[in-house]
Amino acid sequence: MNNLNLEINNDIATLTFDLKNTKANKLSFEVLSELNNALDEIKQNKQIKVLVIDSAKPTIFIAGADIKEIEAMSTEEEVYEQITKGDNILTKLEALSIPTIAYINGACMGGGLELALCCKYRVATTNEKTKLAFPEIKLGFFPGLGGTQRAPKLVGLITALEMILTGKNHDAKKALKMGLVDEIFDNGQKEFKLKEFITKVLENKVQRKKLPFVNNLMEKFSFTRAYIYKKSLQGIEKKVNRDFKAPYTALEVIQNTFTESFEKGIDIEARAFSQLAATKESKYMIELFFMFEKLNKNFEKTPTPISNVAVLGNGVMGKGIIWLFSKFLNEIRIKIRKIEQANDIIKDVAKLYDSSIKRRTMSQNQVDFKLNKISYTDKFNGLGQTQLALEAIIENENAKKEAFKELEEVLDKDAIIATNTSSISIEKLGSELKNKKNFLGIHFFNPVNMMPLVEVIPSSHTSKKTINRVIELLTTCGKTPIVVGDCAGFIVNRILLPYINEAAFILEEGSDIKTIDKILKDFGLPMGPFILADTVGIDIGFKVATILQESYGSRMTVAPILTKVYKDLKLLGKKAKKGFYLHNTKNLEINEEVTKLLSTNRKEFTQKEIIERCMFIMVNEASRCLEEGIVNDPKIIDFAMITGTGFPPYKGGICAYANDMGISYIVDELKQYEKVFGERFKPSLLLEKLDKENKDFKTGEELWKL
Repeated sequence: MNNLNLEINNDIATLTFDLKNTKANKLSFEVLSELNNALDEIKQNKQIKVLVIDSAKPTIFIAGADIKEIEAMSTEEEVYEQITKGDNILTKLEALSIPTIAYINGACMGGGLELALCCKYRVATTNEKTKLAFPEIKLGFFPGLGGTQRAPKLVGLITALEMILTGKNHDAKKALKMGLVDEIFDNGQKEFKLKEFITKVLENKVQRKKLPFVNNLMEKFSFTRAYIYKKSLQGIEKKVNRDFKAPYTALEVIQNTFTESFEKGIDIEARAFSQLAATKESKYMIELFFMFEKLNKNFEKTPTPISNVAVLGNGVMGKGIIWLFSKFLNEIRIKIRKIEQANDIIKDVAKLYDSSIKRRTMSQNQVDFKLNKISYTDKFNGLGQTQLALEAIIENENAKKEAFKELEEVLDKDAIIATNTSSISIEKLGSELKNKKNFLGIHFFNPVNMMPLVEVIPSSHTSKKTINRVIELLTTCGKTPIVVGDCAGFIVNRILLPYINEAAFILEEGSDIKTIDKILKDFGLPMGPFILADTVGIDIGFKVATILQESYGSRMTVAPILTKVYKDLKLLGKKAKKGFYLHNTKNLEINEEVTKLLSTNRKEFTQKEIIERCMFIMVNEASRCLEEGIVNDPKIIDFAMITGTGFPPYKGGICAYANDMGISYIVDELKQYEKVFGERFKPSLLLEKLDKENKDFKTGEELWKL
């Protein structure tokens, strides 16, 4: 066998997964075939009393199925054929007459956890890398190798639903509490602790965790199960658009099979899994997964990684950045105007750790340790030892340049100066610096503690070394950076702001705030444009929109209603409890001050018109980013819009959406809208070329790389 190793010692068989030429174990077709042969050998050997399944990888038990193999399968029938073969092999493992033990040290994900569930016992190590989960929902499907059938029987219906529908990771302690594993200990104790456990297994002394009485009660009666399913469905509906079928289908499978025979249930699971795995939604989700993997490895390790950072600016964004660096780095220093501000800033940063304490992923002592890394100064000469200074002050070119001047006077010549601007050209901001090669933009997204994306924007002078060091830093801090060219708004804001602006134009002409928001939320976006404007801050949105208008001219003219809302009504949005909505009650109400600004002679718009005007204007701007070489890969744009704005990942991103709609159709519609609404809908040169050549963002690469 190439990927598995079977050893038999004193009547104990150990089957070790060790995939060749890779750091991770995966259940590929080849590995499953080898497992099948090994199980036949074990079954025939009557001397074997116990089977232990182990991994030779230091941080991974089995990471799951080979997703590339699933991605390559294009038809439901093909998926079903392969998944049925896998089911038969795992069922063979489950049917062994001897005790079987999964020794889990490291990641045990998806198909790996399904394999572990086929063992009669599971032991997990307290290694921080040991995580157990069913993450398949994030790939557009659900556990398809018996997970929906075995998990509810082991950990109970309620816990299994939570695991499968959310894809959350569980460490060894939580897994033991849930009954997912039977015992936990440190991997360093493996030699004697595993022997002790095997002895207990052979003597039938392992105490299995009993499900709480309430679980048994809830699962016993059809009407209580119906209540569980109803609450689960309501939970999904609050968070997940109906177009994304995976969680809804997973719930239906569990609901329809819980009282069925295993044979019938496993077939229902396999057929439903096959339907989902063959969809374009699933393919898009898999592409997103691989893009995350690729970008998170897109740097070279340096001998002296950045570990000492200073932050200028302590607004919402600044505090989020301070929190991030305090969590991952050795030292974080903050430059403040007045020393008396320090306690309030650190208190606000501490609040960002609250969710970690509530989830029990960090203790209060651990949080206090992180906060103790933060020091502060009101003088620039207190930053002399800093390796990277990040400015996150107001979005004003002159104020930022003044800060850079002060920094450059005190920092070491090798120190990096960065700006968190969301829209101002990096070339402009760095124009007066002496050491331009060590300057670049690092644009975080709000809230920093939740948004994975960071745009890294070099100027024409920024060195490759500086870019690499920053990407290494951000990746170490759990972020996914993308490098984009320098232009006003960069990628995300340049594409997103026209969407919000167009929604505002539509509002001035007709419809209403709630209807527009609902239509675009139903499209799949996390929130509509007006609640988004309130959440980001109307002042911030207006400033960015103004900068884009200055840079791109009349095609990005700020909608008059946005100017009135900000300048005349002085509305700021959620942070001031008043914007397009009133935010002082649980139920959002429309702010009638805004409604009064609208004319009484109003048009009616169809859902199609609202969606197309808001989406196609983004497609148009995305194509210009490619046309101008701001990025050279539409997949980067798609990734940025998904991770930076919440564009529905199951639609693949704005460029993938355009491909599905058809470039020719979009160009025709843009031309029609241009006749009515003017220059902002004029199709880009690239879209015109793609249409003429009968290409799209998947096939027309040569047209934007000329």
